[in-house]
Amino acid sequence: MQNRSTETAHAVVTNPEHFHTQPTILACAWDILMAERGKRVDLDRLGPPAHIVEAKPFNPVLADFDSRTPRILSRIRHHVAPSTGGDAA
Repeated sequence: MQNRSTETAHAVVTNPEHFHTQPTILACAWDILMAERGKRVDLDRLGPPAHIVEAKPFNPVLADFDSRTPRILSRIRHHVAPSTGGDAA
């Protein structure tokens, strides 16, 4: 059964993009999870992370616009393009 500290540690370890600037919090969370499994972690021997985490803020408006851009541009081109038929006044 997980207690509150284990749940918090799991949330920290599974979301490193939120805690990559605080390696001490990541190390403590790792230690809590390993202790839950009955394993010890020597924090003095735990080196720096061997991966790069880049936190990129998610912008839902921009993501939605990016998905719609091709369709929007196509419609604009259709309305702006000179017509080839019909009456020329």
